[in-house]
Amino acid sequence: MIFELDINYSKTSEKFVLKNKSIISFVKVRELLEKGIKKLNNHDINIDIKELKGKFQGLYRIRKGDLRIIFRYYKGEIHIVNIEKIDFRGDVY
Repeated sequence: MIFELDINYSKTSEKFVLKNKSIISFVKVRELLEKGIKKLNNHDINIDIKELKGKFQGLYRIRKGDLRIIFRYYKGEIHIVNIEKIDFRGDVY
């Protein structure tokens, strides 16, 4: 399945990636998001993704080690992802 993915970073998430280049890169974030989108579209992919509940409803979380990527996902002709936050486990929620 090939799809077009438009990724929009919040200022804080972009700043986190730029500050922690040795831990995560924009390329790695894109790879994780592509895998997550495929899993949301019923593909059998091994990635830890979950829809958040409560006041965070409508947001998804990808977990990779101690990192968390929190994002909104809009499905359409072009899949749009708005990354709200990227941070370490204890600081992200």
